[in-house]
Amino acid sequence: MKHNYTNSFLLKYLYGETTLLQKLEIENAIQEDNNVRENYKELKKGYDKFPKVSFYPSTETINAVLNYSESGVLNAGF
Repeated sequence: MKHNYTNSFLLKYLYGETTLLQKLEIENAIQEDNNVRENYKELKKGYDKFPKVSFYPSTETINAVLNYSESGVLNAGF
């Protein structure tokens, strides 16, 4: 059965937002279907140009959030 893979679906695959079954399905389609492969390559080029960043809060920020949550201010209305 032939599927029509949208750019949106291919982007989900690139960002690792697909199920295992979808991942295997799209990887097979990339290997077997020239149109899917070309669309994937084009999207991958753009994806690779984006900087790879990760955001991690500082220990100070984490502690401030934890202290705030322990203060009970969030549950004052209950």
